[in-house]
Order: sequence, then structure tokens, then C-alpha cells
Amino acid sequence: MTAIVRGEGEETALRLMSTLRDGERLEDVRGIAYRDAHGPRATRPASVIRDLDAYRIGWELIDHGRYSYWGGLRAVVVQFSRGCPHLCNYCGQRGFWTSWRHRDPVLFAKELARLHREHGVKVFNFADENPTVSKKVWRVFLEALIAENLDLILVGSTRADDIVRDADMLHLYKKAGWARFLLGLENTDEKTLELIRKGASTATDRESIRLMREHGILSMATWVVGFEEDTDRDHWRGLRRLLSYDPDQIQMLYVTPHRWTPYFGLAAGRQVIQTDRRRWDYKHQVLATRHMPPWRVLLWFKFTEMVLQCRPKAVCRVLFHRDRGLRHAMRWYTRMGRRVWPHEIFNFLRDRRLKDGPTVAQFWGPSQEDEEESMSAARRQRRTRAQEAA
Repeated sequence: MTAIVRGEGEETALRLMSTLRDGERLEDVRGIAYRDAHGPRATRPASVIRDLDAYRIGWELIDHGRYSYWGGLRAVVVQFSRGCPHLCNYCGQRGFWTSWRHRDPVLFAKELARLHREHGVKVFNFADENPTVSKKVWRVFLEALIAENLDLILVGSTRADDIVRDADMLHLYKKAGWARFLLGLENTDEKTLELIRKGASTATDRESIRLMREHGILSMATWVVGFEEDTDRDHWRGLRRLLSYDPDQIQMLYVTPHRWTPYFGLAAGRQVIQTDRRRWDYKHQVLATRHMPPWRVLLWFKFTEMVLQCRPKAVCRVLFHRDRGLRHAMRWYTRMGRRVWPHEIFNFLRDRRLKDGPTVAQFWGPSQEDEEESMSAARRQRRTRAQEAA
């Protein structure tokens, strides 16, 4: 018997193991999928976990010496919050996690301190999509971590507008140990940002990078290519805008529509050129663009990376940054990039792409957006309001 836990797994996994132990019916366990003699089945969704502190990670079961990051430093991945209140239509976070919730900020700070003191963990990589949603809660966490008086390196992701909002307390970010934030800029074209419902502006993106540099925090900007109407002019304009942003690091991605996101519906008619589903990971071209062949998209992709990372400002920071720790981090990141760069080109040359592939809808089937609890709830609310207005 094989069963898959769907959604948040802590409580569901406990119920599943108890059910298997006691020989009870799997169909009574909410939040799983399994296969029996009649084929695959899925039970009702499990309830959302409201108290994230009700479950703990068994850190003592991990051999921490086997996990490193940031150039060989002992590291773990942690999660302060789940979910995101924003409505970016290419992202499944809101649909999967349903609502934004967070750990107790003081208890979470104590957990990081314990991992550092008992297990020698130096680098904490936050898995949160948006840990800084609540300025009040985030400030409590930063102050609690500062009070522990630790020498940590914190890295993670957040939104540019949260950085600008917190301009008055970015010194607390730095004092707590924040070394780098990945900012989901996604694109520099206002129409594209509106299409994907990013809810951000180019002015905010630029200001957030400036503020982080002012406080000694590295910025890694994500930028997505492969939108259907992209042209050489769009790539050139985007590159110039990125240069004006002046991020410390760049992470390039290809647009990838997943069935559980609203963006899937917008891309349903686009042609698929990559039918190996293992390649649908944001790092491979999977969709055709109307005006450019795949090889030219790749050229712009790698050219943009090269220009951003090899421009004189970036090279000088890697070689001569006044902060020894950040200089080490950027050099390590540069070494990783030198390994990845030729590997991605080799994979592109080796991969097989279709010239007359199916559409996204034909390849993947119907959207799974209706299965996402938060999205379904939002649609019910819209229908209710429409009915009341009528």
C-alpha cells in the first residue's frame, strides 16, 4: 500500500501512521491520496494547521556535519512562516498554504540559538516565501534574535516592497545576521508585472536594492524570461533596467506554468517544446515563444547573466568588498556560477525539443486550480458578491 500526504503533512502523517497501525480505513484519513484495487483515490483536504509551534523538527536526528552552505559552513533550512497574502498568479504558495501564518517569533529565535550552540549551525536558509509580511511580528523576531547575541548568517527571500517598508529598521536586519535576500523582481516590464499580478513597481524594486546595499545586505534579483510575446527589444530593455537596479547577484529563470496556479489558465494555449516533466523546474525552456526560437532565448538568458555578473561594479565587489564575510559569500557564489553556466548550455544542446508540440492544456490536462482551498474560497466569495449585487 502506497499513500501520499497532500498539503501540510505534520498532522496528516500522524493520522496516517495511526490508521495503518490500527488497520483502519484509509478513506477516513483526510489529506491523502492512495491507490487500491479500484485505482487512485484522494480523500477530503485536511484542515490547515493554525499553530505552527504545535509540531517540532527533530533536529537531533540529523547529522549536521553533512550539510553545508555559503562555502562549507554548517547550515540548515528553517521556516518561520507559511503562505503569502499576495496574489501573484504564477505562484502556488497561496493556494498550497492557504493563508499566511507564522511561528512564535521569540520561540523561533530561541530555536535558532539552540541550533547554533548545540549543533554548530552557522547559516540559516529561510524557506519562507515572504517571512516579513507583518512588520510588528518580524521586528519582535529580529530583536529576540539580537538578544541571543549570536554570530549567524541568515539568507532567504522576501518582497522588495517589504524592504522599502522596513527602511527604518533595516539596521536590525543586519544586526540579527541577515546577509542576503532574494527579491522576486520577476521582470522589469510594467505590462508583464501586471499580467502576472506581481503587485510591485520598478521604482520599489530599485529602491529596495539601494536600501539593502546601504545596510550591508546582498541582493539577489530573480528575472524571468520566456513570456509568449518576448522580443529581442524586450530582452535588451530588461537588461538595461536590471543594470540600473544594480543587484549584487542575479538568478535567471524561465516562465513555467504549473497546473495548480492561476497562470496555468493564461498559458493553456501556448505550445510545449519540452515534454520531459523533470525539466519543468524553472531552469529549462519548456514553452515556445512567438517571436524567438529557443536558441535565441538561451543566448539572451546567458548574455544577461554574463553582463550582470561580469560588469566592473560586480567584479569589484567580488574582489574588494569591504565586508570580509560578504566578499567570501560572493566569491563562493561566483565559483558555483562558473560550474553551472557550462552545464546549462550543455543540457540545452543535449535536450530534445519539439517543433510541433501540444499546447499546455493538451499536455497537462485541466487546471488544478479548483483543488486549492484558498483559491476556491476566493471564487466562492466573488460569486456571492456577484449574486448579492444582482
